[in-house]
Amino acid sequence: MKNLKTILGTLIIATLTFTSCISDDDDNAPFQETLSYNDIQGFFVENSVKQQDFTLDASSGGTIIGEDGTEVTFPANAFVDDNGDPVTGTINISLKEIFDPSQMILSNKPTNAVNFSSEKTFLLSEGETEVIVSQNGDEVQLAIGVSYEIVVPSAGGLDNNMLPFAGTTSDNAGIVWNATSDRGAGSNNTDISYNPAPSSYIYSAYNTGWTNCDKFYSDPRPKTTNYINLVNSPNATETVVFVIFEENNLPAVVKYTTSYDDGLQSYVDAMPIGLNVSYVAITVENNQLYMAVKNVTIADEEELVMNFELKTEQEVIDALVALD
Repeated sequence: MKNLKTILGTLIIATLTFTSCISDDDDNAPFQETLSYNDIQGFFVENSVKQQDFTLDASSGGTIIGEDGTEVTFPANAFVDDNGDPVTGTINISLKEIFDPSQMILSNKPTNAVNFSSEKTFLLSEGETEVIVSQNGDEVQLAIGVSYEIVVPSAGGLDNNMLPFAGTTSDNAGIVWNATSDRGAGSNNTDISYNPAPSSYIYSAYNTGWTNCDKFYSDPRPKTTNYINLVNSPNATETVVFVIFEENNLPAVVKYTTSYDDGLQSYVDAMPIGLNVSYVAITVENNQLYMAVKNVTIADEEELVMNFELKTEQEVIDALVALD
């Protein structure tokens, strides 16, 4: 009997020790979050800035104010339906505000643009705004010749080169911006002006959808092309690459959409040599997120290899916010 008790005690101790070892290994293993999506568009849909909802009377117009300070003012009788007939009664307005690099990336709304010479370039942003207007579930449009006013808080102060822009969206590019006026804030332009107190820009929008108050990025340094090698990506097909930098408190977030043999590249001869930037790459594979971040100084014709790590959604969000 004594021998039996000894054997049982030994077995219990061994079992507890084995269980403890398994528990320790599990505690040290990375948490693997299973997502409801398995492509990068699902990531953007899930994490984009949320719309804010308002109502107004179409006949009288009025002003809505977003949580981050964007003001949108509509004149009376500004909208028509699909038949061109005036819209009356209550209208529903959805508003999205984007000011920070993290929001631009999470919403797939970078500052890529086309300049007046039809060349690909990018912007420094004072804020991106989406306005959608509907009635009874059907989207309505501005009447011909009608505009509305958007006021955005300014982080950079008066800059005579600020312009109003409108954006065209797509899954691949996210958005591409085109200026809606060729005269800046310092030219007595009726489409854009600056208010010093509180510091803000006021600009006119002639269509619903995405607009912004930005300026074309300009840097006197020599330019180069950079390459982001995705050989280490768990899923290169679903990988997106963004580059973040800031000037005068204004962010630029550029999305790389041009492929080369081993990954994605910048616009040709567009990146200023010596500029300090942060590269961010995100991908989805087997319903899990992977991320790579690299802080660099732009060098001539440089190719960078990104090293990806398994992340939860919250870890990706936290890492992006830390770059704001």
